[in-house]
Amino acid sequence: MIRLQPHLFMQTMRSIVLSMALMICTIAPGFAQTPTRSILRVGSQGSDVTELQSTLKLLGYYAGTVNGVFEESTAQAVRRFQAAAGITADGIVGSETWNRLFPTSEPVAANPAPRPQTPVESRRSEVESPRPEPAPTGEFPILRRGARGEAVRGLQNRLRAIGVYDGEVDGIFGSGTEEAVKAAQSKFGLEADGIVGGATWAAILR
Repeated sequence: MIRLQPHLFMQTMRSIVLSMALMICTIAPGFAQTPTRSILRVGSQGSDVTELQSTLKLLGYYAGTVNGVFEESTAQAVRRFQAAAGITADGIVGSETWNRLFPTSEPVAANPAPRPQTPVESRRSEVESPRPEPAPTGEFPILRRGARGEAVRGLQNRLRAIGVYDGEVDGIFGSGTEEAVKAAQSKFGLEADGIVGGATWAAILR
């Protein structure tokens, strides 16, 4: 067995470590990137199409059925949205259109980072059992505090139309929007939890 001198051994180990670090720096960015949404056009099908149709319907650009099938009616709705957004109205949903629909990289219905609780809220949460997560709706995304994007903007417009919201229509689901949602839920006899699920969508869009 060949024995390396201490200084040669250290040089060899240093070279190996540097090589591994270089390899990680080269490869890691690819893993760190969030997956991009699919490019959608006439003929596309799936959950991305369902999300697209439900958002366009909420914003008033699509009047068809939310069925996850990208037909000509969906393409026409996409073109109307693109024209309103000032981008090429080609009816194809690429990264630019997705970014206009959902400006943030996080999903619209993602859980927001928990805000710091007050001592009273902390004590209350200790004695209350955790509430089950609401199931996704078939047509519209579940929205809660912390969500952002055009779906939230559409929600705010609808809340304003029914007279429970007088804040800015900015696409940010903050405390003002949450309070408006709770007011709408109370108005329609729903549990006022501030989360916009299927029952809340059905009530405010009647």
